[in-house]
Amino acid sequence: MRGAWFFRKAQPSPSLDNFPTVAVLIPARNEAANIEQCLATVLAQNYPTEKLEIFLVNDHSTDATAEIAERIAAEHSQLQVLHLAEEGINSYKKAAIALGVKRAKGEIILQTDADCVAGPDWVRSMASHFGPETALVSGPVELVPGSTLFERLQSLESMGLVALGAGSLRAGHPNMANGANFAYRKSVFEAVQGFEGQEAVASGDDELLLQKIHLAGYEMDFAKSQAAIVRTSTLSSWKAFKAQRIRWVSKSRAYLNRWANLTQVASYLAFLSFPVLGIAGYWEPMAWRSLGVFFILKFLIDLYLMGAATAFFQRKPLRWLLPLLQIAYIPYVLWIGLVGTFSTSYRWKERTVT
Repeated sequence: MRGAWFFRKAQPSPSLDNFPTVAVLIPARNEAANIEQCLATVLAQNYPTEKLEIFLVNDHSTDATAEIAERIAAEHSQLQVLHLAEEGINSYKKAAIALGVKRAKGEIILQTDADCVAGPDWVRSMASHFGPETALVSGPVELVPGSTLFERLQSLESMGLVALGAGSLRAGHPNMANGANFAYRKSVFEAVQGFEGQEAVASGDDELLLQKIHLAGYEMDFAKSQAAIVRTSTLSSWKAFKAQRIRWVSKSRAYLNRWANLTQVASYLAFLSFPVLGIAGYWEPMAWRSLGVFFILKFLIDLYLMGAATAFFQRKPLRWLLPLLQIAYIPYVLWIGLVGTFSTSYRWKERTVT
């Protein structure tokens, strides 16, 4: 509820008077199907050319990703293609980002993913949130709803997660961010020693860095602006969805912010209370009444949050799926919490991650 309130209170992008130098980093592995469209939108930014550099960091792609990027780079001097040389490591994406940061001259590092597209004012909007003391800006990411119910539920859930992450950041207890739209000062990245100490965790290039910077006492902001949204597709297969969610949950074991851990445990226990009360009702009917009260209360809180989230992303029709998402989300959270916590490996981008 607190996160929802802070998301509703978040202010839109301020005007940008001075243009800081920005380096856009795009780690990519086996993204031949998406990389051309991604680079086209980044190269079309409404931002001074001399203040913007773009790095595509190729992470040992086995398809035509590197060749496509090299061809585009030959026509655009702003774009540089880097190739990650490190092998035998566990966190390739962190290594790719660290390589890009090292080569970047920009004052602000702006990350996105190779399967994302951005509007023409994306860089300008994200940069406008960097005040004199701002170290990090988290941006909105939309999973564009596909035609199936599975894909639409993913999109609706994602909007809620963005709103919760934004609200927690504005409330002073950041616990969520998305590396597909994530900006920070290069000097701050270097001051907190980047991903040092986090190399053993395959994912977490966004949330673990977010927590590191937060614990160091730096100021942060969320870019609540239509222009700041980057978009990507939902996943069409259950197998890919499962691998993605295990990857997301697995990084929680390395959280530095104990408040985030406490929030996760409290949320999990709240979801666990639903089946517990349902079973207890066979012996004590009052438990079923409590179950109904808790479910209605949860629905009203989520409706308050999702009303703001779907309005921001201009996807109000998806609100009608909220009752279904409410029902499906309880077993889903209980399942993914267990699987993600205890899984020792998973497949991602044709690579086995441990």
